Amino acid sequence: MMQTTNNDWKAWLDVLNAKPVYSTHEHHREAFSQQQLDLDLLFQWSYVGWCGPTPAATYEARTAWLDKIRFNTYFQWLEKAIMRIYGIEELTADNWDDVSHAIRHAHLSDADWHLNLMKQHGGYTGFLEDCFWNTGSDVGYPDFITPVYRLDMWMMGYHPESLTNERTTIHDQFEQPPTFAQYMERFEHELRSRRPSIAGLKCASAYQRTIAFSDASREDAKAVFGKQPSEISEAERNRFGDYMLQVALSLAAELELPVQIHTGLARLGGSNPLLLEPLIAAHPSNQFVLFHGGFPWTYDTAALAHNYDNLVIDINWLPLISTTAAQDALHVYADVLRDSGKIAWGGDTWTGEEAVGASMAFRHILARVCADKVNSGAWRSKDAERFADKIMYENAYKLYQIKR
Repeated sequence: MMQTTNNDWKAWLDVLNAKPVYSTHEHHREAFSQQQLDLDLLFQWSYVGWCGPTPAATYEARTAWLDKIRFNTYFQWLEKAIMRIYGIEELTADNWDDVSHAIRHAHLSDADWHLNLMKQHGGYTGFLEDCFWNTGSDVGYPDFITPVYRLDMWMMGYHPESLTNERTTIHDQFEQPPTFAQYMERFEHELRSRRPSIAGLKCASAYQRTIAFSDASREDAKAVFGKQPSEISEAERNRFGDYMLQVALSLAAELELPVQIHTGLARLGGSNPLLLEPLIAAHPSNQFVLFHGGFPWTYDTAALAHNYDNLVIDINWLPLISTTAAQDALHVYADVLRDSGKIAWGGDTWTGEEAVGASMAFRHILARVCADKVNSGAWRSKDAERFADKIMYENAYKLYQIKR
């Protein structure tokens, strides 16, 4: 492969920066939450927060903290977004308070700042919202945001004390404790009634259990329903979730709803995307969307996509996890996919600032891949641009039936 120069990459980046993106996955917070932001809270509400708590408000503590995390890609792309939005050259202990004030002032001065900066600095035309704290919500912006519906609280809802990874329960929506029959009737009604406004279903079970979903009967689920979490085994709990997912898949096929599944970087022992192969094979009428490229098992995800037509690879979050891994994975996915319409991207962020960073990271890796493919002779320039249009917005519009 011919070596791609910085000039080649920058030329492609200029092309891609002029194009829009549509994100297939965000956890975007409501306007009143965004208006609380300053620099410290922005870090806490971003993936940088996974690197440890923000430092004490001293020059020495901030300098040491920045030195510790500066090379992590979560930090790098959020810093680049802050640089672009707020006009700084680098985040330092010296300008920390000034940047924090600028963030706070911008959000308090304009309640829509969080979305406007996504449009102006990130090139977003809209996104799909996974509002796990109020599933199915568009957080007040129906013209820009389309919700997906989370299944986890139903899959974990055998008892009010059985909570999701986010500490939510579906039993908050019942006035009286339901029977199992009432629970199932409400579940089906919920998905059917939500269909006009939602674009897909989401399963994030990988944070709580293995994604090796198995066949389970209605009797299996009914036997667990109503029991205290301490009274059942992990296998029994999983069977209840397995049955609820089976019912959801049947409804999703009927209602033409893609089913997004978190893979990788959760409970690592049970989140390898290959664990989903029996489920994917058993439900050819469903469109499965495997999130995060399955990182760190990106090759396993590619193998599944090679063999199954009812599978879409979504690389949301991956460019923030590791820009290098995302670039390598996208090269492989482009090679392996038999249908170039079966790949998508999302930011997977809570705030407008980090969403801008996610868009920048995605455009960065996509520009690298386009330049590499063209320079190697694998693609013509027009082919590379066609691939970019598809992954940046066209595939998402088509898959989720988004009105432009």
